[in-house]
Amino acid sequence: GEVVRVKALFDEGAMMSVMCTSVFNDVKHRLGNWAPSTKRLHMANGAIVQSEVVWKGEVVIGGVQAQGEFEVLQSGGGWKFLFGKPLLRAFKAVHDYEVDEV
Repeated sequence: GEVVRVKALFDEGAMMSVMCTSVFNDVKHRLGNWAPSTKRLHMANGAIVQSEVVWKGEVVIGGVQAQGEFEVLQSGGGWKFLFGKPLLRAFKAVHDYEVDEV
């Protein structure tokens, strides 16, 4: 795969990382390492949604690298990429609540 830049929303409540289908469709030709997903995801609003794709590989933020994965589903325009707990853990992210900075 190639380098793909995506704006993400850090979501400490998300039990997995998720990319919106529309964003995925724009970048999938550059990603590699993706496959159909069999997961059904329970969303914050109570809906259960079938994930379309799972991606696994190297994620780089500010020069720091970690292995991670994300699922792909339609966000309805609410977000492009949710950077959930597994990726936050992989990067050993720390949230400074006083300045609201990760």
